[in-house]
Amino acid sequence: MITRDYFSFYAAETEQSVLTRRHRAWVALYALAAGQGPRAEVLGLNEVTEADLLEFEASWRQLKRHNTPQLTR
Repeated sequence: MITRDYFSFYAAETEQSVLTRRHRAWVALYALAAGQGPRAEVLGLNEVTEADLLEFEASWRQLKRHNTPQLTR
């Protein structure tokens, strides 16, 4: 019997994200807002669809507003 250590077990697993669909959509939205790569590539890399972006765009905008530092003059 071959035993696997902690790391080799995960290396042998298929590439599945530990992020939720909402978080992957947020990452994709940030990437698209920053102009990173073609849209189809960004969606594919983050394993999300246009429908996912639409579903989570409002919560992403809220998150973005909340995390944007307020500049004072």
